[in-house]
Amino acid sequence: MILIETDQAGAGTSVAADDVLVVEDLRVYYDTSQGVLKAVDGVSFSLQQGKRLALVGESGSGKSTLATALMGMTTAPGRIHGGHVYLSGRDLLAMNRGDMHMARLSEIALVPQGAMNSLNPVIRVRKQIIDGIIDHAEGKKPTKDELNERVEELLRTVGLPASVARMYPHELSGGMKQRVVMAIGTALSPKLIVADEPTSALDVVVQRQIMETLGHLQEGLNASVILIGHDMGLIAQFADMVGIMYAGKLVEIGPVDAIFENPQHPYTQLLIQSLPSFNKKTEFNGIPGLPPTLLNLPVGCSFSPRCPFVMDTCKVDEPVSREVLPGQRASCHLFEGDQE
Repeated sequence: MILIETDQAGAGTSVAADDVLVVEDLRVYYDTSQGVLKAVDGVSFSLQQGKRLALVGESGSGKSTLATALMGMTTAPGRIHGGHVYLSGRDLLAMNRGDMHMARLSEIALVPQGAMNSLNPVIRVRKQIIDGIIDHAEGKKPTKDELNERVEELLRTVGLPASVARMYPHELSGGMKQRVVMAIGTALSPKLIVADEPTSALDVVVQRQIMETLGHLQEGLNASVILIGHDMGLIAQFADMVGIMYAGKLVEIGPVDAIFENPQHPYTQLLIQSLPSFNKKTEFNGIPGLPPTLLNLPVGCSFSPRCPFVMDTCKVDEPVSREVLPGQRASCHLFEGDQE
């Protein structure tokens, strides 16, 4: 994967030919009575077809806001302050409402957090699956038999029996509801699946099953996946790449093995060190301090008040993203002397 390199103006300079998604200098701000809150501030990355990127970070780091922006679902008081999101060469942020509506499900799909809140409790599963199919049908509408066959195929793909189509969401377990949401999201074979904490509120056994199902779906479609989550164990087993977010910024990104075995950014290092180990008995070490308030960010590096390696320049100048190891980038003044 080749990441976009941006200058201070946010201009992209390097994109791989097989990148299905290119996010360039994305900024999502919220207008509040206390001022402007920079929920996503200058995030850039790219993702190749068929690859899996996980975004992790503490609550409030901007992960879900980023997912919402990719789906074109940012609403007031939130707004897209700047940047570009190219999906197969088309800028999603430049689309009108009608084009973005048609791009959802067919090109980019969301597997949301909390399936019970996403499914209509008074509509049977079958109708909730076919609504999107019919809405995106061009020309002749599919017949009832074709729709029934497609619904059964989608349910079978996510590991559910055909009988689920006749059921209401409240009749399903948490894991079954999540599978239904995944069937809806992949009904039109999208190029990109955005999964926003798809295993929250599920027990560990079901979590693993859901992630395996998501992996099978992605491989079958040869789609790309952006997984947002907190469970580092699941992420380590699922993702190809890991991006670490802090205070609205992508502070490090790289291959999953490199991030876990050789993290470069001080925040990533502390995050990995805070994970419990089953191999040896060690004292639990959390990250000192609290994330900054996005309405009142520190000058310079947002992580400087918590960083064990803080320098004077960290309190004045904002670090830029640079390649610190092959395929691994970090935003930190510690690497300013390194050769790009």
